[in-house]
Amino acid sequence: MPDLTTNFQSLPEEYQHVIRLAQEKYGRTVAPLQLLVGGWSGAVVYLVSVSTNDTRRVEHCILKLDRKGKSAKSDEVTRHNTVTRKATAAFARDHIAELVFDRVEHEGAIAIFYRIAGQSLLKYRPLSSYGQQSQLKTIFTTTNSVLLSEWNGSQTFEQAVHPQKVLENWLGFRLDAGGNIESFLQSNCRVNPDSAGLLINGNVFPNPLVYARKSEPWGQARPIDIATGFLHGDLNTNNILVKFSENQEVLEGYYLIDFALFKESMPLLYDQRYLEMSCLTHALSQASFAKCVNLLTLMADVDIPDPHRAPIEMSGVSAVIASARNAFAAWVQEKHPSLHDDLWGQYWLAGVAAGLSYTHKAGQPDEQRLAGLIYAAANLKRYATTFKLPVPTNVELLYDENQSGLDAP
Repeated sequence: MPDLTTNFQSLPEEYQHVIRLAQEKYGRTVAPLQLLVGGWSGAVVYLVSVSTNDTRRVEHCILKLDRKGKSAKSDEVTRHNTVTRKATAAFARDHIAELVFDRVEHEGAIAIFYRIAGQSLLKYRPLSSYGQQSQLKTIFTTTNSVLLSEWNGSQTFEQAVHPQKVLENWLGFRLDAGGNIESFLQSNCRVNPDSAGLLINGNVFPNPLVYARKSEPWGQARPIDIATGFLHGDLNTNNILVKFSENQEVLEGYYLIDFALFKESMPLLYDQRYLEMSCLTHALSQASFAKCVNLLTLMADVDIPDPHRAPIEMSGVSAVIASARNAFAAWVQEKHPSLHDDLWGQYWLAGVAAGLSYTHKAGQPDEQRLAGLIYAAANLKRYATTFKLPVPTNVELLYDENQSGLDAP
């Protein structure tokens, strides 16, 4: 990976171009101070110095450089302002970073500048730059509280919704015939996308694409009551800025950025599961693909994974996931105990949608896309077990570590 720390010259040309456009458009000079995130996800996040050319006034900002797919919305500023307006004043102050300028975009590359009012940004870092297990547990637990108890503290409910419709609501165009998920199954996995079941390491899993597209495979599945509200839509590990205390144990600041995919009146819990999938994807770079699959399939059997049962390379991320799920379980028990089964069902469906969203990312490595597919299948199996859905009989081999000499799809 090129050295991105000292200047912008080693960045991809499209990133350099949007930085130049931002400087020309707003009459500013932008200088890098510290690289916060770079490389594995495609996004690059800097702490930068921004100087006004006429007054020479200087302020520190967070600069996020990223690439957006064809499905991404172009009205980031409008959506950000909508989020700020619809959130409570306290939530906006405590958890929404401010946009400094309109976003700058050129040929799919974007540059977005953020500030946090009245605070130095020196100690704020994206979640993806943290590796200490105790800190990650704290961040994931806090995320559940921020999303459910604060941002969506007055969530509404939709009654008696078929589970397939919940998935369709989250995934939309990603389920289209001939789309990226279907093509990945056909071309990369050599699996019939219409097969009802997938064989993974000798175990049968329902095919999440089929169940997301059609109601028939669900049999006589009963509808569920679902919680609805505000959805970030892209809550990956680069879109949360946090600051810890001097002893690195107490979380002192938590802010969300990049609301380009924000929606309201949507089924909740997708953000938590998308973040979990993002964390698992990050862990893929530190462990073998086979070990990652072992963890994913283990998670099909329990609500909250036991880190001691996970492959040792994945025990850390398993513990972080367990902390997030414990926080969710506590919220269900405290706020909506009579809806326990339905809300956990919605949680599993959100995992199906998050996994398929990663499978849809055509620009990502095959390993990550396959991990997303297996993650989706594992969550769907958890739902099927909970609600006693029929087991698919028409199955095709998706992955078996013992039949491949490679640690990859």
